[in-house]
Amino acid sequence: MSNTSLTPELVELVTKLASAFAETQKVVAAKAKIGLFYQNAEATDLFRKVNEYGEELRNKHMAGMPPSEEEIAKFDSLRQDVVENPLCSGFLESRQMLDDMLNTVNQYLCMAIERGVAPTDEEVAEALNQQISACSCGGGCKGEGNCENCDGSCKEEGHECKCGGHGHGEGHECKCGGHHH
Repeated sequence: MSNTSLTPELVELVTKLASAFAETQKVVAAKAKIGLFYQNAEATDLFRKVNEYGEELRNKHMAGMPPSEEEIAKFDSLRQDVVENPLCSGFLESRQMLDDMLNTVNQYLCMAIERGVAPTDEEVAEALNQQISACSCGGGCKGEGNCENCDGSCKEEGHECKCGGHGHGEGHECKCGGHHH
């Protein structure tokens, strides 16, 4: 690792942390679910279709042409098919869990660098909660604080994404707590 800014001691610690994560049962199980999804053509095709159609509706909306009720209904139906498909939902849940884990580790590291000392669990939890409330849309807004990129997949308890990932037309207000969720 000659092109890194990490000291040999940090490389050793990061390697140990990476190995611990890779061997954790939650990570192994998540990777297995993701692998099953990618091995199933029907599930990946369904997922591709909903993403492509959602993108089509977003582009239409951005061009000043709000989607029709029929188009919204078609998207909602496709999205429901994804949610009801165990391989698709397992994939989404696994990706979200892995993203959450990485976000938490990153928060620990950022706070430690900022403060010069490792934060407590409570401090990290508070910082993560502040990130959540700073975002006006959950699901897939990826921390941008708007609904334009919402994929409508917010699954956190008490949060309901009402835009369905197709913009913010009348009656399509995002009410998720955020998170990149």
